[in-house]
Amino acid sequence: MSIMEIFQIINVKNHSLIKSCLVISLVTVTTLITKVLRKKNKIRQKGNAQQYISDKITSIPLIVITGCDTGLGYSIVMRYLNGEHFNKNQKKSKIHDLLFFNNKVLIVPSRIAIVAFCLNPNSPGAKYLHQLSLKNNNIKLFVRQLDLTDTDSIKTGVNFINDLLQQNIDIIDSHDKTVCLKYELHALVNNAARMVMAEYEWQTSKMIKQQFEVNILGPIMLTGMLLPIFRKDKSRVINVISHCAYLPLPGVSVYGATKAAVRAWTIGSRVELENHGVKMITFSPGSFYLHSSIMNGEQRTIDFKDMCDNMNKEQLAYYGAYMQIYQNYLSTIDAYINPPEITIPSTNKIYCLMDNALWAVQPKAEYNVPEPWRYRIYFAVAWTLSSLGLHYFKDKVVRQFVATPQFHNIAENVK
Repeated sequence: MSIMEIFQIINVKNHSLIKSCLVISLVTVTTLITKVLRKKNKIRQKGNAQQYISDKITSIPLIVITGCDTGLGYSIVMRYLNGEHFNKNQKKSKIHDLLFFNNKVLIVPSRIAIVAFCLNPNSPGAKYLHQLSLKNNNIKLFVRQLDLTDTDSIKTGVNFINDLLQQNIDIIDSHDKTVCLKYELHALVNNAARMVMAEYEWQTSKMIKQQFEVNILGPIMLTGMLLPIFRKDKSRVINVISHCAYLPLPGVSVYGATKAAVRAWTIGSRVELENHGVKMITFSPGSFYLHSSIMNGEQRTIDFKDMCDNMNKEQLAYYGAYMQIYQNYLSTIDAYINPPEITIPSTNKIYCLMDNALWAVQPKAEYNVPEPWRYRIYFAVAWTLSSLGLHYFKDKVVRQFVATPQFHNIAENVK
């Protein structure tokens, strides 16, 4: 017997009351179904977690991270070396659990091996990582050189990983017995990046080529060479992107193009590889440029000189004064950029989401660290205007958000 028939029998004529009861009934049923599904999902996740542990009992997970000289890569490795896997500041809220309850099961083994690829193994960051690793028995760290613009360097890095996976590791367990383990490739984090903050016309062909090689072509090659191992070990690939992949900005148009390419490659290859047990994940880390060398003043000065040296007379006459003011504006940031040995603050949500991307039994396809409110408002407005085809107004919003010196103002001053 339906609810409406019951109301007819008891002669309820108030239609508002009937509608209210129907809504309450629907909400109640939906809530009960949700609770049942969550309970079943939790049981299934626990079962998967136990199976995951049993599968890993004879191996040590190996994580490969590129770009560990400074910034995100350096901070992630430092966090593991310092034993800050579960920072108390990273507790999730009930709302977070409600939205992402299917990703709550994280299995972080007590023993982990990390290959930290650095562009310069003699950099202060690389040296400090190596020194700190000597004091840690649970984290085996290998600091190696990797140049993503050099095919031979990539091949050397892949050969090193293959050699590690062939090794037998003898450890002493809690019962003072020697146990023979092997490394298993758990994850690759394509984090290394090159960014030239300058207008597209100013940049040399070498700079443009470097950005594409480091940000997209190199990671594609590195990942491709490791795919046979990924399929065997059911690994995951975490590709670090940027908010520029979603909404490019002036001054970093080439960099934004490379990150948009990384996102497109990840989304497409995720469907290709999911049947083979390989997880392809995008990770947008939010804003942490003050803890990264990506806007390094020394490199920016070198780039600026190269750009000027490669311009013709017409370009120098047209852009010269504007370029100088532009570079002077960017140099004001240098005083706020932290030294390489300073890591991203532990309160940053970047670590919580990276833990999830690395260790969740069923990780999400995309992770986006929350941006500051100023950027969120800008993104919402610019995206809405673009969707409505109001590109003139959207470009005005972009220009106000970036707040770099504008050419027409400088041209008038020079004139």
